[in-house]
Amino acid sequence: MKSALYAGTITHRRHATPATGNVAHDFRYSTLTPLLFLSELDELVAMHPRWSRTRPNAAWFRRGDYLGDSSVPLDTAVRDEVGARSGRRPKGDIAMLAHVRLWGWLFNPLCVYYCFDESGEHLDQILLEVRNTPWHERHLYVLDGATSHHRFAKAMHVSPFLGMDQEYVMTWSAPGEHLTFHLGNRRGDERIFDASLSLTRREITPASLGGLVWRHPFQTMGVSAGIYRQALILWRKKAPFHSHPRRIEKRAAATGGSRG
Repeated sequence: MKSALYAGTITHRRHATPATGNVAHDFRYSTLTPLLFLSELDELVAMHPRWSRTRPNAAWFRRGDYLGDSSVPLDTAVRDEVGARSGRRPKGDIAMLAHVRLWGWLFNPLCVYYCFDESGEHLDQILLEVRNTPWHERHLYVLDGATSHHRFAKAMHVSPFLGMDQEYVMTWSAPGEHLTFHLGNRRGDERIFDASLSLTRREITPASLGGLVWRHPFQTMGVSAGIYRQALILWRKKAPFHSHPRRIEKRAAATGGSRG
């Protein structure tokens, strides 16, 4: 089986710069994240009675938790999105690095879809599905897999403690015995924020699938709780707060209307 569990650490580092109000902050936590080849889902959930893709269970790959129409298979939705945005529809396997619903709860700030070429040996393209909270909006970025370094405009309000006048820089390694992924915020040469994954592959077995359910039951709940906990810390540190652009637009429209 090409699918695997990846164990390691996630590191977030906010730098003391003008863009952050000179408020520095960093933290690190451990993670056990599935890398699921979408063609193997039926085989995978059949390995453990507490895993499912068709009904609620302790570990539930619920189609509606991910991009696209839930009536369309996820691999088809990924191919369609990548093809529409890049003009080149993926032909090889697709692997998703993201959590599944554990004990009824799931929030994925980022799902990474690795789109391989027909040989299965090389990355063709990468699709990033970014979500924010509490708005639960979604934005997709498609990147060429032939190069492991990209810089592109930030297009969605993710954190109220980071502005929109920034770009992302991203580097990654293809999934193997080790997997690394880095996403940073930049404004010109100003280094604002960095988030990094450093993971090591673990084979999927009935025991390892059970271990995710029983030994890491609060993994997905911890993602959501951690976001709000770190936000509280930043608020206490008096980090600059950026309202959602939609709220700013509504406020401007209301003000303009009252003047008219």
